[in-house]
Amino acid sequence: MDQRKRILLVEGSGRGFLCHYAHALGLGLAGMHHDVLLMTGGRDELAHWHVPFAKQSCMPDGHASWRCLIRAVREFRPDVVHFQWIGQPLAATAFVTWARGHGIRVVYTPHNVLPHRGRWLLTPAYRLFYRSVDAVVARDRNIAWGLEEILDVGKDRIIHLPGSPNLMALPGVPGTWAPDLPPKKADERWLLYFGHGSGRKGLPLLLQALQDDCPRNARLVIAGEGVLAGVEAEALSALQGVVPVTVVDRYIQPSEVAELFRAADLLVMPYVKQCRSPLLELAQAFHLPVLRSDRVEAGRFVDGIHGFTVPAQDALALAVGVRAALAGDRLATVRQALRREESAVAGIQRLAAGHHRLYEALTEGLAAQGKTVAGLAEISHA
Repeated sequence: MDQRKRILLVEGSGRGFLCHYAHALGLGLAGMHHDVLLMTGGRDELAHWHVPFAKQSCMPDGHASWRCLIRAVREFRPDVVHFQWIGQPLAATAFVTWARGHGIRVVYTPHNVLPHRGRWLLTPAYRLFYRSVDAVVARDRNIAWGLEEILDVGKDRIIHLPGSPNLMALPGVPGTWAPDLPPKKADERWLLYFGHGSGRKGLPLLLQALQDDCPRNARLVIAGEGVLAGVEAEALSALQGVVPVTVVDRYIQPSEVAELFRAADLLVMPYVKQCRSPLLELAQAFHLPVLRSDRVEAGRFVDGIHGFTVPAQDALALAVGVRAALAGDRLATVRQALRREESAVAGIQRLAAGHHRLYEALTEGLAAQGKTVAGLAEISHA
C-alpha cells in the first residue's frame, strides 16, 4: 500500500512552542512526501514563513473551531488527524468518535498531560478523551509516566517520540534585532530572563540575587509579554543602580527571539513553581547555556552539558550560581557540548520518521476499528 498519507495537524494557538513544534513536524512530514494540512489559530505567528505544506488559520476560540475542523476533514479527507493540544476534552471526545466513524485515525500529543488550570476538576473528562484516541505521543519519559499513572492510558497506546526541534534554529534562518535592545558591547555578558510574566517564575528573587552579588560586565535583559508580573517597581529601580538592566515588556516576534537567544550568554530560570518549560529546548537549539532552579523540569538536562542547576527560592544560591556560571571558560565549555548535540535538521528528520512509522502502523490494517494497535510500543524504539 502507498506509504504516502494525508495528515491533518491541529494546533489552535498559533503562538509559542506549540506553534513551532507543529510547524517543525509538518516540515519533516512534508519532506517524507506526506500530504500535510496544518490547522492553526488566527494569530499564527509564523504566517509569513514559507512552508512546503498547506495551512489554514481558522481555529477560533470556542465551539466554532470544531465546525471549522469538521469542514476541513470533509474537504481534505485525511488518513490521520493529529492534535497538538486540547482545551475542550468533551468536545474533542465527540469529534474523535465522529472521525473514527469515518475511518480516520486520531493521535494526540499532550505537551502537558493536563492543563494548568482546573486540572483535577477536568481529569475525568481528559481521561475519557485519552481513552478515545488511537495513540498518544509522549515527548519524554515523564509525560509517558503521567499518562499511564494519572490518566490510565495503556502502555500499548503510548508512543515515546522525544525531541522538540525548532524552526528558528535551522541554518540560514535570519534573525531580527529588536529595536528596543541596545547594541551588545564586546565585553558584556548578557543574562536573559525570558517569557510570559508570572510571579512564580522567580524574577523578584533574581533581582535580589543580582543586587546582593552582581558579576562584573553583566547586563540583565528581561524580555517577554507581561514579563514584569509580580515585580515591585522599587526592586527593579534598586537593581538598575547596580547593574545595567534592559526591559522589553511586549510580545517578542519569532525572528527577534532567535536573535536574542543568539546574543545572550546565559538564560536564567529561577522558577519557584514546578514547571516543564519548552524554553530549555529552545535554549538548547541555540546553544545557549541555562541556569535553572531545581523546580524546572526537562525531558533531558545534564549539568555541565546543558547548563547548571541551583536550589529554588534561595537568593544566595542563585547569586553564587550566576557568578560561577560566568567564571572562567564554563560557558564556552557548555556551548561546545551543546554544539555536539543533535542539530535542528537531524531532529526534524528523526521526529518525522518516528511519526511516519506511527501513522503507517495505524493505517495499514494493524488494528481493527475501535481496537488498540498491537505493537505500537515498538515504534518508540525503532
